[in-house]
Amino acid sequence: MKLPGLESVERQPLNVIVYEKLKTSIVNGDIEPGTRITEATVSKQLNVSSTPVREAFRKLSAEGLITIVPWKGAIVQEFTSKQILDVYQCRTSLEELAVELAIPRIDAEGIEQLKECVKKSITCESHTEYVELNTKLHDLIYEYADNPTLMNLYNQIKDVVIHNRIVTSYSEERKRQIIEEHEAIIKHIEQKDIDNAKQAVRTHIFKGYDHIKTRFEK
Repeated sequence: MKLPGLESVERQPLNVIVYEKLKTSIVNGDIEPGTRITEATVSKQLNVSSTPVREAFRKLSAEGLITIVPWKGAIVQEFTSKQILDVYQCRTSLEELAVELAIPRIDAEGIEQLKECVKKSITCESHTEYVELNTKLHDLIYEYADNPTLMNLYNQIKDVVIHNRIVTSYSEERKRQIIEEHEAIIKHIEQKDIDNAKQAVRTHIFKGYDHIKTRFEK
């Protein structure tokens, strides 16, 4: 079986190249959800050894893009529309509570860290770095909320959230919107305005859901 969207690679840092090529093909839908992929298939098609493919599989699995099945390869992650809706409903409540708890506790250093995440996300060119910065911003709010139970609940849905952030990182229009939404959230946090901060979080998550839902329906 030949996987669509993959071309052979030149001699470069192979683990990074293999990972980025697979990720791009998965996010763009060239390799469809539910597709079984194996190290042998990818190694042969990209003309590389199994080692960089294995490393790429590990990273893609950690990001929720594939599920590794022992001795059988991996399956491209597939979420139903109901699963995605369920996650965003829960995420809205969790993040509103997180920002409410974080505002009384966050200090000037924390505000600066949030602003730095946005600043770097504006100029970064890597999809991977963008997702990491986006995730760091939200994680910082949870850290300042200082509620381990809340963090544990969030971690239960984080694989879907990260998966969707990766998908979103390929939309320049949505990324610009996210930057504006993050700036609004930070402004209200800095002003200690809990009600408007919660509203900004709600708006941000609803718009994110609408974007993913539209992608899903295509």
